[in-house]
Amino acid sequence: MISKQDVILLLTELEDKGINVDNILRQVVISQSVPLSAIKFINDNRQLDLTAFYERLRKNYNHKKSKLYLSIVKDIENPIDVITTLSSYGLQAALYSKQVEDSQMFLKHARAREVNLVLAKYYTDYDLTSCLNLLRLIKADLIACETITGRREEK
Repeated sequence: MISKQDVILLLTELEDKGINVDNILRQVVISQSVPLSAIKFINDNRQLDLTAFYERLRKNYNHKKSKLYLSIVKDIENPIDVITTLSSYGLQAALYSKQVEDSQMFLKHARAREVNLVLAKYYTDYDLTSCLNLLRLIKADLIACETITGRREEK
């Protein structure tokens, strides 16, 4: 998802706009991983492209335009569906990246490279393990983004 360096960079951008980020920046620097509160703070002050992307996937599902959102959040019944879900996700991320200011950062946060790597690995050895693991990570990212936007309750 979002690396510690990316969070520091985004907080610095907010600071340049006059927003006080001292407390959050201190939390990020001293913690081992990226605190969800820091991502929430950034998203509250400047919507993250990743949260907007996941929101778009959910809206497309709600308007019966796409089943991708449901394919990500539900438990996979047929393991081969993981391949089409990851392929669709990668394509949607690539298409969405055309609309954002920093497409490279968005693609990194959306795990586009990882999606392509595990798909290439699957087409080499036909082992779904890496694909299933990545889909779980994407689901966790999606749930984290929905948590910071208030769509889900924090557990």
